[in-house]
Order: sequence, then C-alpha cells, then structure tokens
Amino acid sequence: MRKLIIDTPVVDPIQRIVAAVCDVLAEEGVTQLSLRKVAAKAGATLGLITHHFPNRAAMVKAAVAETWKRENQVVQWAEVPDKAAVMGAIEVFLPYDEERRRQTAVWVAFWALAHQSRDLQKIHQDVHRFIREKHTVWISALGFSPDRAELLADRLKLFIDGLLLYAYLDPEHWTPERIRRSVDDMIDSIFAQAPDAP
Repeated sequence: MRKLIIDTPVVDPIQRIVAAVCDVLAEEGVTQLSLRKVAAKAGATLGLITHHFPNRAAMVKAAVAETWKRENQVVQWAEVPDKAAVMGAIEVFLPYDEERRRQTAVWVAFWALAHQSRDLQKIHQDVHRFIREKHTVWISALGFSPDRAELLADRLKLFIDGLLLYAYLDPEHWTPERIRRSVDDMIDSIFAQAPDAP
C-alpha cells in the first residue's frame, strides 16, 4: 500500500498551518473549520493564519492543493489497459484506511465550498480534466474512439467521486472490500465494452 503522508514534524509555518487545516477538516468537518481552531492546532498566532489565509475557502484551497500534490506524488497512472495498474491508480484516492479517510475529508470540504468560489471551481475543473486525460489514455488503448474514451473516463471519474463521498459518509457499509469490488466491477464494465473485447 502506498503511503501518502510521511509522519515527520512539520517545521515550515505555512506547512504546519496547512497540516492543521487538514486535521481540523478530518476531525471536525468543514463547518467547524475556523481561523482560531487552525491557529490553536498549528501552534500559530491568529495573525499569522490571517496573513496567509484570510478565510475558510483559502484554507481549504491550500489543504486541497497539498492533498492533491501528495496524491499525485504516489499515484502511478496506467498508460495501457492493465487492470491491476488501473486499479492501483484509483486506489490511491479511495478511503480504505484512516490516512486516506483524512485526505477524503479534505476533498469533501473542498466540494462543499466549491460552489461559492470561482477559484475552487477552477481547481475542481483542472483536477477533473487532468484525471480524465490520464484515464482516457488507457481507455483509448482498448480501441475506443477518442470521444467514447473521454466519455468513459468522465463516467469513471464521476463514479469514483460518488464512491468517495458515500464511503466517507457510511464507512460501515462501504468497507474496503466493498469499495474494491465496486471499482473492480466498474473497470470490468469498461473492459467489456471495448471494441476488441472477446
């Protein structure tokens, strides 16, 4: 299993603040995210927090940027239609364990605030486009037309986003095994539709 977060002390004050934002989001949710809570968690002054992050949206933007950076450092995007490689790339994002549940908390907070912020909407669009392009590569290699491959990549991304949300909100039902089976079924459905499928 790939490790996303290295458990070392964070010395840089900005990184300490971003880590505190992620902690508050994971432990208390976006409605409890405040400059004061982040300052207390980061061991920083309120002035330092407001200097760099004037509001909740700015804090969540920094947290999602850090989460995305960490995810991207460990994900190995599939370039050929190898089911294990595709599954490996997707699993980086799935809340199988506490660490990945924490990263999902950041994304859930991000989605909750994105409708209010053009900056957050732009990040969402850029991330979605990036992931769609990565999945389009291996889907195209199955023999699909470019338009069909892009549509299937969008469908896969929407499925994964929905699964993330449901698994985060109902972890008793959405066990790691159930999540894996669901993703496996979705990937199988794409392979089964391939023009060159047996």
